[in-house]
Amino acid sequence: MEFVCCNNNSAQSLQSYHTNALNFIALYKTVVDAYVSNYFVEDHWKKLPNSWKDVLYCMDTDELSDLLSVTSKHCRRVLPLSLLCFKSCTQTYSLGRYPVDLDSDKIKQKFKDNGSAGCDVMESNQNIPVPVQLEVPDSMKSKHSVKDGQYLPLNQCFRKHVKPKKQHEILQLGKLISLLSQASGSKHVVDVGAGQGHLSRILTFGHSLKVTTVEASGCHAPKAEKFDKDMSYTIRSHLKRKLKESKVIDTTDETCAVDSIPLPNHVTCMIQPNTTPGDFLQVINSETSISNEDNLCQCSNHGPDDSLFRLQTCIKCFKMREISHEDKRLLLTGLHACGDLTPTILRVFARCDDIRGVASVGCCYMKMSTKESVSEDVGYPLSKFVSKLPDHQLTYEAREMACHSIDVYRQRLLDNPPNLKLHCYRALLQKIILHKKPDFVFGATKLTIKKAEQMGFERYAKIALEKLGLDCEIDSDILKTLLCKLSNWKDVVAFYTIRLALAPVVETVILLDRMFYLKEQGISSYLIPVFDPSLSPRNFALVAYK
Repeated sequence: MEFVCCNNNSAQSLQSYHTNALNFIALYKTVVDAYVSNYFVEDHWKKLPNSWKDVLYCMDTDELSDLLSVTSKHCRRVLPLSLLCFKSCTQTYSLGRYPVDLDSDKIKQKFKDNGSAGCDVMESNQNIPVPVQLEVPDSMKSKHSVKDGQYLPLNQCFRKHVKPKKQHEILQLGKLISLLSQASGSKHVVDVGAGQGHLSRILTFGHSLKVTTVEASGCHAPKAEKFDKDMSYTIRSHLKRKLKESKVIDTTDETCAVDSIPLPNHVTCMIQPNTTPGDFLQVINSETSISNEDNLCQCSNHGPDDSLFRLQTCIKCFKMREISHEDKRLLLTGLHACGDLTPTILRVFARCDDIRGVASVGCCYMKMSTKESVSEDVGYPLSKFVSKLPDHQLTYEAREMACHSIDVYRQRLLDNPPNLKLHCYRALLQKIILHKKPDFVFGATKLTIKKAEQMGFERYAKIALEKLGLDCEIDSDILKTLLCKLSNWKDVVAFYTIRLALAPVVETVILLDRMFYLKEQGISSYLIPVFDPSLSPRNFALVAYK
């Protein structure tokens, strides 16, 4: 399967599939909502069926890896039928993660055909996802293209200041946006949550598209503008050198062509869930962002305590510029737009006639707002269909789990590195923490200990307690009891593996909800896996155009 399409023909089947996925998650809610750090505190092992525990207790880590794979290459035991059914369901209700070859003539032709017929032409091989290979075959893994911190398939001039993971992402998403631009006839891309503009440069210089970036953090725009100018200079110098090598004496016309490329326009503004299409277009049509030292708006349009714009450029303060009719046909994109930003992008796209297409890759699902946290314009559920379903709620723990990579962890299980024991270390540490501070809030403090796998548990615990600002002394009786549990480290890993197998199911539920929202607005859409999940776990792009 190349992708999943939600249109008039497939919507009802996908809704049935989605409902079944939610019902499956509900069956294992106690596992989904269980943090592994509370393994000993809440006795998570008891939450598993006895038949599962009997076999999981005996399994080596390479055998556990099969629970995250379609194949059973490594398992040397007969698994209980209920566990086999669990594994089958996790695969059935997980979208196919095998990345699409965006350079293939087949994909290019589908986008080309869709330019005149609309999104309904873009049919997937089947309307309903079927059991698929969750891990990417070694032959497709992009990590083999990474050498010395560089993603080699990407042109060298686009790699500067960019890490390999991001290099892979901007190359692939750039190709997808280029195909979307050709199909929709839109040449102006708006990149929301653009950071330092790495994607915008590949769209500008690699695909000849006009780009406006929108970023909430004011510190990124100056860097983005500097990187834009540096790249323009680099390309101009490279072209001039190549022309001289070709013995072309007059290089003026060719190098001027590079100079004439309009650099991305970088706007500093926060896009909120309640941002209207008019406000959004006003941001996009602005010349530039206000650039005083603290990025504070000084106008009288709002008071000093206005939380929406106090640290952001006020939408009403933008200097407007005239734009051509062609520019008004916009494409919207967001590369790993965090939390509510992706649902906001989809809302703006659906409500604004000038925006013809969208290609959005989400992440940080746990940061989305829910009905429990806000009253309207929530991040999840986005669609009316899902909001009316019983048991549609996804807890913070479930949404956080959906961000974890089963591909990376599967490889860790195969490699069996010493740091697998750290799951057990952290779970034992939780017992000590709660003994010293019963009101400890999980996740309030990020706990990172370098080279922890090389330490004994006692040293690890004392360093952790110091980082948390707690008394480092550990009662000898408590320590003795906890050290006896270290031999159970594989049980902790096994429980984490079972829980992680459910992560792509939760992600599937979230992504399909977004497709249903667009369908309710009369817009067909499709999900395309564009990144290698072993390199970039959140690898689905939600694509649609009007």
